[in-house]
Amino acid sequence: MYNYFPPFLPVDKNLTWRYPNSSHALVIYFMDDDLLDWKALLDVPLPYAFRLWRKATSKRKWILSSCSELWVSTPYLAQKYSASKPSLIRPIASGPLLERSWLDSFHPTSTSADPVRICYHGTWSHRDDMKWLAPVIAEVQLRCPNSIFEAIGGDRVARIFRDIPRVSILQTMSWPDYLKHTQTVRQDIGLAPLRDTLFNRGRAPIKFFDYARAGAVGIYSAGPAFSEFVSHEVDGYVLHNDPELWVNTIVNLVNSPHLRQQMADAAWLKVLDNSPTSPNVQQYLSDLNEALMRLTKTP
Repeated sequence: MYNYFPPFLPVDKNLTWRYPNSSHALVIYFMDDDLLDWKALLDVPLPYAFRLWRKATSKRKWILSSCSELWVSTPYLAQKYSASKPSLIRPIASGPLLERSWLDSFHPTSTSADPVRICYHGTWSHRDDMKWLAPVIAEVQLRCPNSIFEAIGGDRVARIFRDIPRVSILQTMSWPDYLKHTQTVRQDIGLAPLRDTLFNRGRAPIKFFDYARAGAVGIYSAGPAFSEFVSHEVDGYVLHNDPELWVNTIVNLVNSPHLRQQMADAAWLKVLDNSPTSPNVQQYLSDLNEALMRLTKTP
């Protein structure tokens, strides 16, 4: 996921970055999820939580004492770890992240009877969010015979959405494969439900970029991850976790092709405004680079 952030020299997602050509060692810890609070790990499946504990949470004291800088990906994390004076590094899409080859064969949907692709693209760390979403999708598929639902995760995810018609479950993908999928397969509606948990509060709005690249208008849970980034009813929807509200919003979008296109276009414009081609981002990157150069100067 670090692909969306300024690419200085990532060593590993959520681990350390070393700024090249510095006059002395500068180690930056970039945190894209809430990895330093063991209580947040109680909200995710045990194997995933154990991996995060082993790689990061158990090393909290060493990380905070050894790193020159702490960078975080969201305002929520910046506030939570304010004692460490973190720098907020916002998402930026560039290069392949802006490629949309599905446009070459795209023909705008003209009627409410045409097939509508709905997707939920999340890893197994979102297991309980998927379980919350399943009855919502069941009701949408019942009310919208022209809707098709896609999720990623193989047999485990297939069991969550079993017995729901017109559901396609893809095998878990590597990041390059997922990037290619969103570049080449157009979607109409993208879903990103997040239960209100400690771990979910620390997530970044990356799904907005993924769904916009795939041509979809997104529906997102209200909360720190999306409420401050998504413009409600302009480039996406930000909803409380009320299943009936989600069903009605999805059904309305399925039946409103022109509204979907209008909002998807607005979402893509926001992605472009958060890319290196944007003057505001150019200034942001320049300021960030100057701050890094000051850090790397020998005292």
